[in-house]
Amino acid sequence: MRKQVVILSKHSLFSQGVASRFEQFPERVAFHFIDPQEQEYIEQIVKLQPSAVVLNSSEVDWNRRCLLCALLSAIREITIIRLSVDERPVQVIRSQQSQLDEVRDLLDLLS
Repeated sequence: MRKQVVILSKHSLFSQGVASRFEQFPERVAFHFIDPQEQEYIEQIVKLQPSAVVLNSSEVDWNRRCLLCALLSAIREITIIRLSVDERPVQVIRSQQSQLDEVRDLLDLLS
């Protein structure tokens, strides 16, 4: 089954490299570039409903723009539980580190 992936980037050289590797596996992944500098970038991501979002953490100062990104940068393996009085069920986000040696490793993370 093809996974929808958003590459959150302004088409940096690094992100273009990731995209070109994804292009080698069209049966496994469909990717979309979204520029994080655009006003409506979150709405674009929501519309696509991706399985994953790939971001180049050196491209934008994510820590200033995103509490979740700041936590993930500060604590590499963490569980974040998002609670809300109005919402059931709760949202659980688990962070882990993985060694990536080639694009297939990245694709396997999407499985």
